[in-house]
Amino acid sequence: MKKNKNLISYLLGRLISLLGSGIQTVALPLYILDATGSGTLMGVFSVFTFLPAIIASTFSGIVGDRKNRKNVMIAMDLGRGIMICFLAMLATYKVFNIYILFIMQVFISIMDNMFNSSSSAILPELIDKNELIEANSSKGGLDAIANILGPALGGIVYGIWGIKMVFYINAASFLLSALSSLFIKYKKKMIKKEKINAKIFFKENYEVIEFIKERKGLLQLCSLAMLSNFFLSPMFDIVVPYALKRGIHFSSQHYGYIVGAYTVGILLGNLAISAYFKRFSLKWLMKFGLILESSIGIISCLFFYPQIVSRFNGSSFILFISIAASFIIEGFSNAFVNTPIMTNMQNLVPDKMLSRFFSFLYIFTQSAIPIGAILYGVLLDRMKYFYILTLGNILAALIAIIFLTKACDEAYEAKENSVNF
Repeated sequence: MKKNKNLISYLLGRLISLLGSGIQTVALPLYILDATGSGTLMGVFSVFTFLPAIIASTFSGIVGDRKNRKNVMIAMDLGRGIMICFLAMLATYKVFNIYILFIMQVFISIMDNMFNSSSSAILPELIDKNELIEANSSKGGLDAIANILGPALGGIVYGIWGIKMVFYINAASFLLSALSSLFIKYKKKMIKKEKINAKIFFKENYEVIEFIKERKGLLQLCSLAMLSNFFLSPMFDIVVPYALKRGIHFSSQHYGYIVGAYTVGILLGNLAISAYFKRFSLKWLMKFGLILESSIGIISCLFFYPQIVSRFNGSSFILFISIAASFIIEGFSNAFVNTPIMTNMQNLVPDKMLSRFFSFLYIFTQSAIPIGAILYGVLLDRMKYFYILTLGNILAALIAIIFLTKACDEAYEAKENSVNF
């Protein structure tokens, strides 16, 4: 891919912003626990983070499609930077409390969602279509770097300097992200200036739903993403930590390393795509990723069975390395699934509705996670964790097999003129 100043500015701003957000994401639950000692309030905070974003999605997509996406990104970065700087000042003067945090988080989550819908949609407009796979692999790789460094730095910064420094760093990251976006040369092809009323709101959201229903390949991709999130995301968040800590008796530090191993795998997978595998078709990349991810997911479950654990002499270093290695391979294969899917979606959906589409995709995929989390939580009270891990991975593999056998050609690679609408 040729040097692209727009893409560099876009990726740099995104990296800086995600680093700051990663630091704050780890620090806030620690602060809530220190300030209140309540695990319940930690759960309530996640609701204040998740629900406003879901509710705002149907509106933020319309804004991203009707307005200048670059300006939306800059406005949201500046807004979040100013709000979090305000929180930092309150913490500095010791007038900050948990109630202020919860209220402000509602507005921050809404702005997060508005930024993300425009940020996801603007990428295809900054580069040539034939550069999308490499651009998305670069984006995925940098996201992985931020997801590795951000949480690690978050624990250190909060532990040494407290929540106020976390806020100052995150506020600075948003302001720097806005500055980086200013250097993007971008002109919206068509800006609709009329006010958004109820009629426009329902009409333009319905338009996207109809578009997804009429494109069989797009509907299949959305279904795959939603079902995979339903079975796999809450499994990593709930069952895996339970299995590692309560089942095998690894420490919290070991759990952190193993989760980090998965993210390292995603980074390596995206680097591999960018460096070598970009020459392969999206169909080949997706099939390879789905087959490898499904296979290693089922195989990795074996490491959690008591009979296997006993052969490794319990929570030994060799067992830790074995599980970490399997997670690296899973992360590696996940990059081969997510990056081509994202690229094909960007090819299938016309630029004029990309923001709305990604907002609906967010609703489809993220809404599945809390439902899956409740299901896994109930199952943990009734089944052994290693059976749950096996069942979840087998069901995810069955979904992959159904997709591989039933998906139409357009689900793998967009046909020319497929975005005409």
